[in-house]
Amino acid sequence: MKIKIILMILGSIFLTSCQQKEMKISRSNFSVEAQITDFSPVYISKNDKGKVTINKNNVIGNTHWVVSVDRGLNLQEIAPFLQEITVKKYQKEGMHKDTKTIYFVYSDTLHKQNAYVKMPFKNFALEEQPVYELGNGVQSLHLKSVADVKNLFDKTQTYLIRIDKNVSVETFVNILIELEKQKLSQSLNSEVYVN
Repeated sequence: MKIKIILMILGSIFLTSCQQKEMKISRSNFSVEAQITDFSPVYISKNDKGKVTINKNNVIGNTHWVVSVDRGLNLQEIAPFLQEITVKKYQKEGMHKDTKTIYFVYSDTLHKQNAYVKMPFKNFALEEQPVYELGNGVQSLHLKSVADVKNLFDKTQTYLIRIDKNVSVETFVNILIELEKQKLSQSLNSEVYVN
């Protein structure tokens, strides 16, 4: 009888220690791209101690980098990591020019599959947006939601984008999806300000 109790206790300890935390990625009901080949994964999530970490050990140059981010995080928590990987991806000092891009993976809830959206920004600036002389086809936008993207864009303008640092990762990914749906990513400056 004692052996059964000891085995049950050891078994339950073993099962609880083997459980892994599952990452919950962003969701949308639209697929920008359903498949990507030639990619390297990048993971951004909270560790057991509650600290946001990045696992970029698997990235290979001149492959698409697919970023998986826990949707429970906000842009302020992941922006330093996005800045780090964009600098690494698009650095000019490399031996060979990297011709591939960075994507975010998300769950397409309508088609029940993973989907991918390209990140149109090649630089994440974490400071205040400098004051530019606007006009002549250049406008500045502060985005806090997907509705901001749906209502404000004129395809003949170039936009300097500032995204609120408190926006959730899921909202940020959905903003990127909406930019692609409306084919506006070509109208964006390659730098985004997060503050």
